[in-house]
Amino acid sequence: MLTACGREASHIPNPVLLPGQAVSTGIANAAYGARRARVARHVAVHHPTLMTEIAAGGGPKLSQAMDLARVRVADRPALIRRLQQDRALYAADREALIVALMVHGG
Repeated sequence: MLTACGREASHIPNPVLLPGQAVSTGIANAAYGARRARVARHVAVHHPTLMTEIAAGGGPKLSQAMDLARVRVADRPALIRRLQQDRALYAADREALIVALMVHGG
């Protein structure tokens, strides 16, 4: 209990580790950005087909979108149900569909 009230701030990172963390974060952000760009391109090109496949409960273009976003196979049925529930949103807003795919991706 007394250690919880120490004088050192626990939220301040070790300055020696900051350069490595910055490089690591930059690499992770670049990888995420590239993956998101691939998902965005796929959604832009195949949006009408994706909406049809969402309504149908799946299809090759939707599977490919989930592959690009790295959605785990085990999580896909639940994601499809969520996409079906908000189909009007995703039909009107491609960005929302991209976000939904990326949020459920790995």
